[in-house]
Amino acid sequence: MLIPITTARDILIFQQNSHFLTMAADTLGAIGAKPADCFSVPPEVCGRLTARVCLQETLAVGAAPVALMALICNERDPTGTRLLTGVRAELADAGYAGIPVGGSSEDNMATTMTALGITLLGECTTLAWRQARPGDGIYLVGRPYVGQEVLTHLAELLTPVRTQQLRTLPEVGDVLPCGSRGAAWELQVLTRETGLTIHVQPDINPELLSRSAGPATCAIVTAHEPFILEGISVERLGTVGDLLDLPSNP
Repeated sequence: MLIPITTARDILIFQQNSHFLTMAADTLGAIGAKPADCFSVPPEVCGRLTARVCLQETLAVGAAPVALMALICNERDPTGTRLLTGVRAELADAGYAGIPVGGSSEDNMATTMTALGITLLGECTTLAWRQARPGDGIYLVGRPYVGQEVLTHLAELLTPVRTQQLRTLPEVGDVLPCGSRGAAWELQVLTRETGLTIHVQPDINPELLSRSAGPATCAIVTAHEPFILEGISVERLGTVGDLLDLPSNP
């Protein structure tokens, strides 16, 4: 029997005895090489970055990907083939080239706009989450980028490999990938997940926290000690505080 675990994170988590299953999903629309797309990007890049979001959410909680479903709302060839090329390349770069990849495409109707949905199934025996403690530092790993900025700063983005590296650092507690709602939203998620207060340094530019982080270009990370990660920026945002002072039941 699968027992759902309530979480504020953008991922579904189920427990089955001592085993955990995860489901992460992401969508892409109006970005690609079709005539009605709002932003022109090679489909291979679209596939890569959509798969990347799912990989980030899965790896951040300590799960390993086991299967991927790609729902391509376009013709199989050439758009679907090119999207899947990007998906498979991202899986390979993260070390998961061998997992099953399934899905469907739209071959009954002509489409003029690129659209893609991905669901990633993961599993683990121990979840790496809810590890923040009072006094921990709160860090932003990477920067929030969206649109053309993502392509301009490709080498500086948070990647699945970098997320895996974060999870191996003994000083790191929680890793929360940021998306379109920005880092400020993930700070709220951290509070809801741990019940701890968050204290942001007064010199932090509010725009840094409110900007969209597109396809998980950065992450909120808690850590017991300062750390560095090669090739990507690490900026301290603040400190984890004590438990929230919640009102008691009457």
